[in-house]
Amino acid sequence: MVEEIKFHERIKTLRVERNMTQQELGDLLGVTSQAVSKWETGIATPDISLLPKISKLFNCTIDSLFFGRVDSTMQSKKTMIREDLEEAKIESSNLRGVVMRDVVMDGAEIFDSRLNGMRIHHGGMANLSLKHLDMDGLTIGFSQMNGAVIHDLGGHTIPIRFAENDFKNCIIDRCDLANAELVNCNLSGLRISGSMLKESWLLQPEPYEPVHIEEVDFRNSVITKSNLNDVHIENCTVEGLIINGVPVGELLASYKMSQAPKR
Repeated sequence: MVEEIKFHERIKTLRVERNMTQQELGDLLGVTSQAVSKWETGIATPDISLLPKISKLFNCTIDSLFFGRVDSTMQSKKTMIREDLEEAKIESSNLRGVVMRDVVMDGAEIFDSRLNGMRIHHGGMANLSLKHLDMDGLTIGFSQMNGAVIHDLGGHTIPIRFAENDFKNCIIDRCDLANAELVNCNLSGLRISGSMLKESWLLQPEPYEPVHIEEVDFRNSVITKSNLNDVHIENCTVEGLIINGVPVGELLASYKMSQAPKR
């Protein structure tokens, strides 16, 4: 589907938000107020050489000027309550310390941005896409994240915490979730691939659908109070693995001995 170009709406909104007249904006850009008026009514668009200057002036991306992908005021807000960011495209944004409550972000995409210390509570984030982010200290709680895709997240020095979230049918791919906490989350149908969960705590309620985990480094992880009935572990390194206080190595050795032919 071709996206609707919204430049005339965006440029007027950005100008009004900053209490600027068309003449003032024109003076800053080296054009006439009549030119700005034509932009805002959709009669004309600025010369391509002006786009970098406009995006810098309004602290937003060039892409967002035409497709309305970024709320230009988002970076300056520290608290966002009951805002609709459904299918928003948030790129190269600094959202450090921002608190979101009761925010709708279904189908939104956040990438190449800083989410350090950000807190999201009671959010609607079905099919959310998170890519290439700095998320030190991010906290998400009581949110619907079913169908979300979390891809290519780097290392973290401050733990990430997920509590009381619905991760049903989510995909976590190529992520470093060291020291992350998932507490009382629905991981039904979750798929984790090519990720690092070293020293993390994975606490979950009883799953309703199989959880698929492959190519994940679980060294020093702790899984507790979970239902592992009928779990299959295949082609994995289990050196040092302990189940209910019993080293798996000893169990395997005993099993091999019991299967050896009797003389």
